[in-house]
Amino acid sequence: MSSTSNNWAFADDFRDGIWTKYPGNPVMRRSQLWAESDYICEPNVLHEDGQFRLWFAQMFPKGQGTALGYATSPDGFNWTKHPKNPVLVMEGGEVHRPSVMKHEGTYYLFAVQNEQGIKAPATMRRWRSTDGLSWRDEGVVMVADQRWENRTLSNMAVIVDDGVWRMLYTGGDAAIGGYFGYAHSPDGLRWTKHEGNPVIPTIYGGDPFLIKIGSRYYTWHSQSVAGSLRICCRWSEDMIHWHPLARNPQINYTQPWERGVPPEEGGTTAGYFGHLTDATLCEARGKVFMIYQGAQTPLGVATFDGTLADLAERLRQPPLSRWRESPYGMVEDGTLKIADNGTDRTPLVAEAPGIGERYVLESRIQRYAGPLSRVSVVFRYADPNAFARFWLHDAQHTFYQECFHGLFSAPLNVGPNPACDANWHDWTVEVDGDRNRLTIDGQLVGECRTSAALLRRLASSPVHVGFSVLDTYASVAHVRARKNG
Repeated sequence: MSSTSNNWAFADDFRDGIWTKYPGNPVMRRSQLWAESDYICEPNVLHEDGQFRLWFAQMFPKGQGTALGYATSPDGFNWTKHPKNPVLVMEGGEVHRPSVMKHEGTYYLFAVQNEQGIKAPATMRRWRSTDGLSWRDEGVVMVADQRWENRTLSNMAVIVDDGVWRMLYTGGDAAIGGYFGYAHSPDGLRWTKHEGNPVIPTIYGGDPFLIKIGSRYYTWHSQSVAGSLRICCRWSEDMIHWHPLARNPQINYTQPWERGVPPEEGGTTAGYFGHLTDATLCEARGKVFMIYQGAQTPLGVATFDGTLADLAERLRQPPLSRWRESPYGMVEDGTLKIADNGTDRTPLVAEAPGIGERYVLESRIQRYAGPLSRVSVVFRYADPNAFARFWLHDAQHTFYQECFHGLFSAPLNVGPNPACDANWHDWTVEVDGDRNRLTIDGQLVGECRTSAALLRRLASSPVHVGFSVLDTYASVAHVRARKNG
């Protein structure tokens, strides 16, 4: 939400967030040590009869494959794993990428065998169950036989819409394009692949969740962002032509556990860290619950206040749509949260139009986690290769630094600061020609001048304001900018 009242040329109070992460995350870790030797992943959630039911993949000891685990919860946050997990095991541990759905009172499970297609093309099987615990194998329903699949199949999601079974699935070789395919079926057993597959090409990602809300299909899926997987969202009216939201990712780093949990605390032993994947959604108790995977094994929860229909409406104008350059950041709990080291060189910025060479930038910032205090306010910006910023180092050092032609200048210490703690602090940056002045909590931190070379580079660029972090987690309650004089 923005406002230009009270002479502010630009303002954002970050009240337009969609998802709120549960502060007690992660809600599920490895604990059944034989069945979960390496990690748990790929959750599938349903809410029925007042109870949350969750199916997920359990990774056996290395080299022994995966099986299907099961857990229940009264509230979506506190989970109890089934004492007899795993509830489904195949010979050779071949229950890869499980996806569970329910149709007309029967549970259906789809999973992949020979996923990488090494010995033979990958196959997909289907099981059915009356209770979600005892499963009957119905055999192979799909084979990796399209050229783009390159003998591989991976995650899938299935819904039934107007009597037609529809599947969005992943596989393929990025070198020849593609990653998401579409198939349809009259019964969930005999599948016809779309001849124009892949329907979502040229991205590295997977892990789709599929749902129809109103006249649109939505998929939440993982996608590589600067080398790490994040949770993004796309929509389609026909399952063939897919459109990304105006602002992705949907779920970014905001909680420290999402970067990795030590094995002794229930984290992965397999060496995969820093990914956010495998979103699964359900509506219950006036909220939409998202269960997702962070750090490659623990599971977390995020909620949206409202119905699925409300969520679809909010997705039409997602948060941070005016903030550009950087894919990082997430609006949550009425604040902008930033915790991505990629912002150090690609700040999250927004244009503040009509300000000119003399302006005041105000922001309220909290550093709430992380080993360092390195929070930056960006106040002169042309592009990721040309900008200036103030940033915290420690209580005695507040640095001014310029990036020019992609190279950073030596940091200039402008003075001590009171902001290297976990409290909220009010930052004010005053810009007047080449002069810069930083005040925090009404206390002058220091002053400096911007180089003539950077000023020349900025001469034809509109004013942008923004933020970045490095090895820290920061919240921004508001930001606003106005002409000074």
